[in-house]
Amino acid sequence: MSENPKSKNPKDESPILLEIRDLRKYFTGKKGLFNRKPPVVKAVDDISLTIRRGETLGLVGESGCGKSTLGRTILKLIPMTSGQVLYEGQDIAAYNKKQMWEMRKKMQIIFQDPYSSLNPRMTVFDLVSAPLQVYGIGSKEEQKEMVISILKDVGLDQQYLNRFPHEFSGGQRQRIGIARALILNPEFVVCDEAVSALDVSVRAQVLNLMQKMQKKRNLTYLFISHDLSVVRHVSDRVAVMYLGSVVEVGGKKELYSAPKHPYTQALLSAIPIPDANRKRNRIILEGDVPSAYRPPAGCKFHTRCPYATEQCKTEVPVLKGAGEEGHFVACHKAL
Repeated sequence: MSENPKSKNPKDESPILLEIRDLRKYFTGKKGLFNRKPPVVKAVDDISLTIRRGETLGLVGESGCGKSTLGRTILKLIPMTSGQVLYEGQDIAAYNKKQMWEMRKKMQIIFQDPYSSLNPRMTVFDLVSAPLQVYGIGSKEEQKEMVISILKDVGLDQQYLNRFPHEFSGGQRQRIGIARALILNPEFVVCDEAVSALDVSVRAQVLNLMQKMQKKRNLTYLFISHDLSVVRHVSDRVAVMYLGSVVEVGGKKELYSAPKHPYTQALLSAIPIPDANRKRNRIILEGDVPSAYRPPAGCKFHTRCPYATEQCKTEVPVLKGAGEEGHFVACHKAL
């Protein structure tokens, strides 16, 4: 994909905060006994997207499609293979360690697992204040006041300061993780399956908290999830990934009501309807997900697509406008 979609959304008057251009992240495997060349996994393959200040871009797709890798590559937690990540027009892909050190104050991540992402030997105060200590912000007393303030914002009492992670529930641990991510007052936050490990009732509470914090602090979210119901609840726009590529992106309402790509249609057909009297036409995809080591030629989805033609087997579709302004799809059939 070479085009850079600029999507219409409820916050389309806001300036672009983050722009991703032709981003790639390839992993090289080990050379086998009979392999002349080591295998290459194209985890993120030529992705271009924009995220406006204050909005939430939902990123959905099956497990293994490259969602989390994309989020970590944007933050330079893992090095990109090629491409650009423009933050307020500045290409952070070219930043050195010192420049990136300062940039990390503005860009943070909330991890999926609230159990493994917190050091069990550190107290709540140590966990949440760690970013402040790393950047030398404030005295010990000032750091304590900032930690108490952020804990209050995420719904935790200051009496928890000296407790350890094992003393908390999953929802409380994720609140600690959110507090740690927001203590430096970032502008952009990658939410990497931030509620997928939580019970349904707790999940709703944490989602409401994240939306509350977004409004209060004017945060911009990249919300990564495989749960389309959750993404619909929190997102302004939605991008759909398949085998390392974005196949559709658009405003939440239009994408959910009129999906253009067959893969998006299949994903949405799997969302349960909380009404026993209503039925949805379930689209069952045949065949297995192709190997990321050897993705199909042409459209990567053609091996499972019921509408595939000879063109799909040889020609790679690019993201182009489909329907209303701001809706883009990479599909020969839809265009």
